[in-house]
Amino acid sequence: MRIMVTGIPSYLMRTVESASGATVRHRPYFEPVRTKNDLISQVKKIANTGNYLIGEGAANSVRGHDVTYVPFWHLANNVNSPETYEALNQSFDLCLFASANLLRPGYAATTESFVFERLNMPIVVMGIGIQKKENLQDALPEGTRRFLNVLKKKESFFLTRGHFTADFLKAEGLKYVRPTGCPSLYYEPAAMKRSLSHLADPDLADSQRIAFGGYLGSVPDTIVDAHALLRQDSVASYVIQDEITVYNLNILAEETGDAYDQAAGRIVAKTEYKHAEKWQRDCEFRVFFDTHKWRSWVSGQDFCFGRRFHGSIIGMQAGVPALMIAVDDRMREMLDFVGFPYIEASVWNREAKKKAFLQDFLSKIDVPAAIHRYSACEENFNAALKDIGIR
Repeated sequence: MRIMVTGIPSYLMRTVESASGATVRHRPYFEPVRTKNDLISQVKKIANTGNYLIGEGAANSVRGHDVTYVPFWHLANNVNSPETYEALNQSFDLCLFASANLLRPGYAATTESFVFERLNMPIVVMGIGIQKKENLQDALPEGTRRFLNVLKKKESFFLTRGHFTADFLKAEGLKYVRPTGCPSLYYEPAAMKRSLSHLADPDLADSQRIAFGGYLGSVPDTIVDAHALLRQDSVASYVIQDEITVYNLNILAEETGDAYDQAAGRIVAKTEYKHAEKWQRDCEFRVFFDTHKWRSWVSGQDFCFGRRFHGSIIGMQAGVPALMIAVDDRMREMLDFVGFPYIEASVWNREAKKKAFLQDFLSKIDVPAAIHRYSACEENFNAALKDIGIR
């Protein structure tokens, strides 16, 4: 089957040179990332580097087909070009749209509605989720309602991140809706199970090689986490995803000055952000624009711990045990669906003896149950792909 993948991309989007009609041209190399300008530009291309895992997982799910990634900006820029959409409709049998927090009060999917209105092929919306479920029925933007109404009239399939999103879409009248979880969950299933098999180990709380993730520049929570777990002489390794563009983590370098070690995935310039003065440990900042490099680095860590879903999932994809702190509706829906152990942020944040609490929590994890639940989710995801005819 000829499948057009669009929406959230894998890191391979970074090689796209141009697109015309149904043809996408790629450079045989990645743009170098060295300066402050380079670094900020690369973060802006994806908004959140964790998104690369979503696009990678979606594309991987249809790897047995004739797959072309068509950048969504190309579809959006040509909504008034009948010639472009004629070429697309003749060239592809199905569209796979990799999605994430599309259902939220602050985002109107108007452009998406016009794009899909012009596509004459079955459409699979994979990974769609709700960011803030409170009053969503009343707060959903008109553009998103138009998007849903367009897809009601087409042969469309919605694979959601969890049950709440599925229930919402069914109530909106969508026909094929199936909760399957984020596609990133099924990129490396054997490694994911290996990660889970090592999680019920209280000694992980004593690890000194920990990949931390959170929201530096917004709240100091991750700094507190690192202080609770690391010795005074240890270095805290923090992986940045969108802090540079969303949470005012500033790179203190000239625009064309050295700021990033591309080989190591490490920011080498000094940084400035809210609450930075609270650090009582040395810290290093990593950021990755290539998921394979990210997995390679994290495979050298003993533990992933933090408040970012995909910052932990990529550790699990490398077989590293990971535990998440659930901070919002998005994470809770995804974690509850797949059955991964997690700690509620409200519980963890007020815990005075964090290391002891973590040791006790880890010791009580039911690993066989977690692996069994994950395996069932994997089977469910593959069954959904078979239903659609793409597995």
